[in-house]
Amino acid sequence: MKTPMYLVLMLTLATSGTTDAQEIRLSGGYNGSDVGPAKSDGWVGRAGYQFSADLLLGHRLFFRTGTHFLVRNLNYSYVPANGDGVPSEVEQEYRYTERCLYVPAQLGFRFFDPVGDPTVNLYVVGGPSALFTLDTHLSDAELDVRSNSAMVLAGGGLGVTIGFLFVEGGYHAALDRSLHTSLTDPKVNMYYIMGGVRLQLAR
Repeated sequence: MKTPMYLVLMLTLATSGTTDAQEIRLSGGYNGSDVGPAKSDGWVGRAGYQFSADLLLGHRLFFRTGTHFLVRNLNYSYVPANGDGVPSEVEQEYRYTERCLYVPAQLGFRFFDPVGDPTVNLYVVGGPSALFTLDTHLSDAELDVRSNSAMVLAGGGLGVTIGFLFVEGGYHAALDRSLHTSLTDPKVNMYYIMGGVRLQLAR
């Protein structure tokens, strides 16, 4: 399989002349699901959580990849109807959970040159990410919900580093439909906030 030109370009820009700059980040945080409006009746996002390990290559301009373990939660509700289309019961609500691996391939930029080792620095990151579904759980097995085994997201984030600590928040939009039922076909976007420690391997 050919390597996407986007990834080749990012790696070249981030690591050209700076392959000695490496940083590992270990973090945990919160994520939320923002369900797209189209064909999403009944779906509501709920809070989830995540743990991650990332590798950064580069200095002021850097490439970031890693592995994030995500637990994403949603609620689905609907009102059963009889043969005439008239609601026959009270609204029923189900809880849906999926466990995923999230792999970013992002380009980032630090506001201040890290060579001077500033105590506080700001950065932005952006680019595509792959999301792989590991398993799903639905509180009612009678409801047929299908999820994509893999999908692509695109978005970005803004972060701050303070010494060996960092905090980052961002938003990623789903480029594919995420869930499928007989009546709905929504996209599930994601926002997050995470924080953790930075381990500098080289400068």
